[in-house]
Amino acid sequence: MNEDERQIFNIFLGLCSIALVEFLGVQLAAYIVGAILVLGLLLVHMKLSGFPLGFLEKLVERFERPGVTPGYGAMTIAAGALAILTLISQKEQILAALVILGFGDAASTLVGRRSKRKLPWSREKTFGGSFAFFAASLPAAYFAGFPALLVAGAAAIAESLEANIDDNLIVAVVCVVLFRVAGLIGIG
Repeated sequence: MNEDERQIFNIFLGLCSIALVEFLGVQLAAYIVGAILVLGLLLVHMKLSGFPLGFLEKLVERFERPGVTPGYGAMTIAAGALAILTLISQKEQILAALVILGFGDAASTLVGRRSKRKLPWSREKTFGGSFAFFAASLPAAYFAGFPALLVAGAAAIAESLEANIDDNLIVAVVCVVLFRVAGLIGIG
């Protein structure tokens, strides 16, 4: 498994989710991501049950981290994207959140793995990774303005915390909660 290729694939998935929303609309994009998630869960179940997946075996080997449930990373990205698509009401905020999820988390890993200076609150995360998360999330402001920068900053901080929850899920939850709050107080 090549971690850089894995993260570039995550960016590609982020671009695909944004394209789905732009070209097909939020509702159809949510249906497609939901169907992909269900199909993925079925494939994971088959793999764990010992059924051969044919050509997909090589794909799983190439993009999954060793020692992790096969397809787990892809499933958490799909689950995070589905949460964003169904729990945020404004299209602009949805697109911004998909940028943060697709680009921010991947950039934090790509840069963070090469950075040396660890964050004081995390044994694994680095200043470089957190900065890269925020910097790669800046295009979110194109869709949702200044509030997207606040959400990106909060998501970068949340992603930097040590937790036993996948980063993709943490980032999605932060985006959903903060964009919902921004909408409630009238700044989004």
